[in-house]
Amino acid sequence: MDHLHLLIPDLFPPQEIAAEVCAGLHLPALEKLLARASALTLPAITLEDSLCACFGARAVAPVRAAADGLDAGDGYWLCADPVNLQLQRSEMLLFPDVALGGDEAAALCASLNEHFADPEMKFHAPHPQRWYVQLQAAPQLVTTPLKRAAWRDAKFHQPQGADALRWQRISTEVQMALYAHPVNRAREARGDLIVGSLWWWGGGHAVELRSPFDAVGGDSAIGHAFAQAAGVPLSAGMQELLQGESANALCLNEAMSDAQQRGDYHAWREAMRGFDRDCALLWQALRAGRLQRLTLEVPGENGLRRFELTRASTWRLWRPLRSLPHYAV
Repeated sequence: MDHLHLLIPDLFPPQEIAAEVCAGLHLPALEKLLARASALTLPAITLEDSLCACFGARAVAPVRAAADGLDAGDGYWLCADPVNLQLQRSEMLLFPDVALGGDEAAALCASLNEHFADPEMKFHAPHPQRWYVQLQAAPQLVTTPLKRAAWRDAKFHQPQGADALRWQRISTEVQMALYAHPVNRAREARGDLIVGSLWWWGGGHAVELRSPFDAVGGDSAIGHAFAQAAGVPLSAGMQELLQGESANALCLNEAMSDAQQRGDYHAWREAMRGFDRDCALLWQALRAGRLQRLTLEVPGENGLRRFELTRASTWRLWRPLRSLPHYAV
């Protein structure tokens, strides 16, 4: 393989807790890769924007909608993912991934279309956790990806821009319509999370994607959506990716990011151990010449960290190994 591009958001823990959460965590392969790499810090960028840049997309919503089987070629598309909102003290915490069934999602979505009855705005729910609203006119909105707002105070991540007040009113109508729906009443009676609101994000028009990659691997649902929309084959894991015939591949891992955003550092440590096993495979492939170049990019809120390695750079034996807290953000 000529080049493998790794995108691993939130790989490094926050500085203030790094020593504690990394105590006793042994990551020999990752530490070698980081020590021998050429490192660079760039302006912050989200994983979603990184993928858009890689594939030549303008926005996430039409790409993801196409991967979910919708015809996203017409109009402006906005992700409208179902979420649960919970008031805790002074915070309105946002909980993603409400475990809806397909019939429940379809019923709620149909009710919203009936409530608004607007030919210029149509709701779609091709997947229980991935909804969309299709618009004829593009709103002037700046939104926050659901991954960045999840498990945080929703008040600080609301859409901004010239049309923000209108979409706040739409959100209020949506919340009222959803709260009174029989699906939510039944879920509440069972003790399940209700769909309290929709999270608007990732809006834009569809464009034809271009892919610099001939294979995509990893556990990222959004990465799989870009690959599917661009017609790029998916690989199951690192071993399969390295043993395949691709020349230029992309691999995404969101396990550490998901755990870190939930504050679940036990899960984060387990995910880090799994990633270190992948790093051992990468080290072996670089040393054996089966992989010519490795780029590791770590998107985070404080900047994008980029690490570049070649076969030659693995022999920088004079560089000291450093534990993960050294790289904490």
